[in-house]
Amino acid sequence: MAGVKTIGLTGITVAMNDRVDKFAEKELRSRSLKALADVKLMTPVDTGAARNSWYIGYKEQYFDNSKGENSPTSNIQVLVPRNKPGEIFVTNGVTYIQLLNEGNSKQAPMKFIESAFSKYFENVKVEYVNK
Repeated sequence: MAGVKTIGLTGITVAMNDRVDKFAEKELRSRSLKALADVKLMTPVDTGAARNSWYIGYKEQYFDNSKGENSPTSNIQVLVPRNKPGEIFVTNGVTYIQLLNEGNSKQAPMKFIESAFSKYFENVKVEYVNK
């Protein structure tokens, strides 16, 4: 009975999976940064706190209230390559971001956050968290 011997296919499969993971991660970062730029431009401005309080990273981060309500912990965190990212968080820690997104400003339409992100992602989920 003749057989086929495979040599090195495991290594090729691992290398291909790494390339796919790196491509997916690069695409996720690219889309996230584009959506972040869009949502920042769409954020209404009075004092500038809401517009300057967007954060992007691999984990959630909110305002550092120990420095006062208008003291963001970080304006933007550079996304460095990571193996198999599960998700990227884009957050805004001002207490009134929900009101702005509900249309309480004449400067931005209702659901401007969803609008900015739906250009780059199919499933957009906005959660309001009071911390």
